[in-house]
Amino acid sequence: MRKMMLVNPHPPGRHGEESITVIVQMPLNLAYIAALTPGDWEFDVIDENMELALDETETNTTFDGFDLVCITALTHQAARAYKIAEACKKKGMTTIMGGIHASVVTDEALQYLDCVVTGEAENIWATVIKDFEEGNLKKLYDGGLPDLSVLKKVYPNRELMRKKYDYKFSSIITTKGCPNRCEFCSVPTFQGGKFRERPYEDVLDEMEATDYKGLMFAEDNFYGHGKRSAERARNLFQGMVDRKVNKDWLGFTALNINSDAEVLRLMAESGNFGMLIGVESTNEEVLAKMNKRVNLKLGVDSYYESVDRIHQAGLVVWGSMVFGADGDGKDSFARMADFILDNNIDILTYGISTPFPKTPLFERLDGEKRIFRKNFPNDWKYYDTANVISRFVSLSLEEFIEGMQLVYDKVYAGTMLRERFRNTIKRTHNPRNAMFAFRVGSDWKQVFEQVLDGLRELYDSGDYYKDWYTSKSMVVEKQGLETVATAY
Repeated sequence: MRKMMLVNPHPPGRHGEESITVIVQMPLNLAYIAALTPGDWEFDVIDENMELALDETETNTTFDGFDLVCITALTHQAARAYKIAEACKKKGMTTIMGGIHASVVTDEALQYLDCVVTGEAENIWATVIKDFEEGNLKKLYDGGLPDLSVLKKVYPNRELMRKKYDYKFSSIITTKGCPNRCEFCSVPTFQGGKFRERPYEDVLDEMEATDYKGLMFAEDNFYGHGKRSAERARNLFQGMVDRKVNKDWLGFTALNINSDAEVLRLMAESGNFGMLIGVESTNEEVLAKMNKRVNLKLGVDSYYESVDRIHQAGLVVWGSMVFGADGDGKDSFARMADFILDNNIDILTYGISTPFPKTPLFERLDGEKRIFRKNFPNDWKYYDTANVISRFVSLSLEEFIEGMQLVYDKVYAGTMLRERFRNTIKRTHNPRNAMFAFRVGSDWKQVFEQVLDGLRELYDSGDYYKDWYTSKSMVVEKQGLETVATAY
């Protein structure tokens, strides 16, 4: 029987979304690969959030004897993925990589993997396996962006994942893609600019087929764009209520959902905790630079009322902000902290402005010669929204660090988490959802502290002030993962 290892790489020691223990979830894409694989295969999985795929030397794998090693990676995981792939090759194991980074920076990934699969796997994976079994594995396959009705044919192998790591939370796909063109966002570069909606009946069938109580909607915006999408969302949540699906769930959407009282009511009735919303900024000039049209259309002045409507439905608001975007000044941090407290944002998470590859933000900042983390592939590890990647326009690095410390002190330090917990109960009248918000915030506190440590390390290193566009390190000199070339 052939053997396949599924690997989710993780830079050791990093804290991020994966550190939020209340919603630690399985890598759904690997669960799909197991389910999509035809024939008689034996599977194993290594999620490096749980155990390492490389030994202490980081040159040898902790496993052996697999015919195929299938790796998925976000951009910040790419360098780690390449190390794992090279270690696998030393032991004669064939490597395949997919996911957003391989799909966007394909030429780079091809240097380290035996095979790269771009796009989505549903319509191409059987061909990949057939070619491998026949000794005819190609270097590159493209799965494209299929209609989401294909997901009716196969459900992810959640049991394989749970058997190995006993995950308490899983994900489920209801939509993909985004027609918006926010400057910083990588969703359209990977999932396309068309908003693809999975038939809600198919989603309900899959919900009924899994005994997972906790589900994360694995997309950028479950509510969607326009009246037709909103109606589909209402049908989905009404179906959850009618079928008594009874899930504890959450997802990502935009703040304009506040105006749909029926959807909010059905969300609460169907078991929703709340939603992660990309607030990004309270400065309309910054939002315009980001091309965050949905927030601009709503208007910053309406934020308080919008959050209040969500609270009235008993749901929490998990606000996601961006720090360090063009237009932010040293007074932006105090304004944001006050906004979070005054508007009763139940959970604050954030990202430092990050130019992901092939996004308009990357192209603009690269053209302005402002990116100083360009020693690829090693420097991809910084592209996780927890690190400063490019020089600021209206801020010094010192001012940025001071501002981030101010936000931490006002929102997370001391008794603030408990105070915000009590306020969430008061606003939502929902102790269950308030406790969920408190647990997420407690975990994010350690993420914030690690970010502050990283910022101070950057300051001490002096790397922020290096000019990577004129440095002699631009010379192309490949030595495995010690690539010195910084041109992207």
